[in-house]
Amino acid sequence: MNANKPVIGITGGLATGKSTVAEILKKEFKYYISADEVAGNIVKKGKPALKKLVKVFGRTVLAKGGSLDRKQLAGIIFNNYKKRKLLEKILHPLVIAEIKRYITQFKIKNRIIIFEAPLLFEARMEKMADIIVVVASSKKKQVQRFIKTGHSRKDSLLRIKAQLPLKEKIKKADIVLYNNGSLKELKKNVKSLAKILKEL
Repeated sequence: MNANKPVIGITGGLATGKSTVAEILKKEFKYYISADEVAGNIVKKGKPALKKLVKVFGRTVLAKGGSLDRKQLAGIIFNNYKKRKLLEKILHPLVIAEIKRYITQFKIKNRIIIFEAPLLFEARMEKMADIIVVVASSKKKQVQRFIKTGHSRKDSLLRIKAQLPLKEKIKKADIVLYNNGSLKELKKNVKSLAKILKEL
């Protein structure tokens, strides 16, 4: 992406703290895009993508009321590689197209753009970013944090395994934020990052 102001891609592994980093940066920079939010809008009740998911995975992925049951869908795809790839084939092109639309729209403003995408590398979105920030932490920390959100250790490891290894993401990063300490430390590091980005 060629422009005066850069597009900053935020990614990382499961429960490394990337959403926390993105939320802090969101307060510092006006133009922010979340791949998860985009995906959530794409599969809302009545949307063509949700109808496609029902057709492919069955009505069991619907909650009462006809909205997407994310927990049910996660249970299907994280236990079946082929079904996970099928889901990605359906959703990734739609998510990428929408993010590109936002970036094009925001570029007109000539401001720094932040976009968070957990599967930035897996979905091959890295070319959409001028600078890639990877939020990393130890696997032990990842599992501990994810268990605290109500998931099992087995579920945590399944999800970590489903993503590109964190060490590979670190190799591809322009900036790495390590989050093995306290929230206070992370916030301090993100504030420093924001200052650097504003000086670009």
